[in-house]
Amino acid sequence: MDPVDASLEAVDKHLDANPDDASAWNAKGVFHAQKREFGEALRSLDRALQIDSDLPQAHANRGRILLALGPDKANEALHSFDNALKFTPDDVRILYDKATALQVMGRTEEELSCFRRISELAPKEWGAWVRIGDIELELGRFELAVKSYDTALELKEDLISAYVHRAIALGLLERWKEALKSAKTATKLAPDNSEAWLIRGDVNLRAGKHNAAMRALEKASELDPENAAVENTMGMAEYKDGKVKDAVKHLRRALIRKKEYPTALRNLGLILMELEDWTEAARTFESYTTHVKDDPDMFDAKATAYARLDDFCSAYEAWEHARKLYKKTGNTAEVERVTVLGRAARINCHRQKKAVKEQREVEKHRKRFSGRHSRRRKKDR
Repeated sequence: MDPVDASLEAVDKHLDANPDDASAWNAKGVFHAQKREFGEALRSLDRALQIDSDLPQAHANRGRILLALGPDKANEALHSFDNALKFTPDDVRILYDKATALQVMGRTEEELSCFRRISELAPKEWGAWVRIGDIELELGRFELAVKSYDTALELKEDLISAYVHRAIALGLLERWKEALKSAKTATKLAPDNSEAWLIRGDVNLRAGKHNAAMRALEKASELDPENAAVENTMGMAEYKDGKVKDAVKHLRRALIRKKEYPTALRNLGLILMELEDWTEAARTFESYTTHVKDDPDMFDAKATAYARLDDFCSAYEAWEHARKLYKKTGNTAEVERVTVLGRAARINCHRQKKAVKEQREVEKHRKRFSGRHSRRRKKDR
């Protein structure tokens, strides 16, 4: 018999004689969860909590099962973890579970507070320090992120992700020498890690070392030929080196590997503008703004491309969208600039519509005249 089934049989036998044993109902819930019988698991845990509402293990296990059911259950799971922590506020495992629920819900600051509490209770938990660094990096607190990664690396020297993300944070601080050292360490520790080579290439690119960047990126591409981010970064390395057509090729490859990849679309659109390929630039920005609706600069760029194609109605719509987004960010200077451009595009749009309408009327009259003339000729015959 399967060990889990044997355990379930034993706990059922125990519950027949002791139906009010909350701990046994909790155990039964865990066994059902191991068999992925989540409905039965939740029913067992609810029964445990009906008997003993102060049983932290049952609250925590209920939260874990809810998280396993999917992100839409994260809020309910968080409530269960909070209930468990009322009784065992210093339980590191449950705090990790709570942090996971908060991450799923996108409540970043609360997740950070949760991990800070874990780091206080278990200062040698290197995983907590890595996650703290990742959150701080995400929030743009680069100096703090570097310190957190340093703490993690003091506890465990071979943390590849810590070296990689530390390199990113240092690069964003423009501390190039340290960033390159961190990226190189990552590739030495994990020579087959494509992400490490990608970040090494990206840091070299930002530091202005284009040849070193391409060598690292070629290694990343060799390890992971389908990685769109590698092709995108190679495209930008070629662009920085003045090889614009090669840059376009890499960016197109990135979009083959990852359709509608926003970063590649943005980069490609801007380079196409430099090449004055307005038709393709407009198409690229159209695709980008379909997926990224809060980037005023790209609506502005899209409007410019349409204006260069004399499609003033599309240009006006894009500049109007850019105006609203710039206004939302409080960028008064840009609001005024695109307002003027939008007004000019709207005037030209009205003129174009009027011209099209007049042309239709001319064509309509021509068809009527042609029809009457044709009938008259037939009558004369």
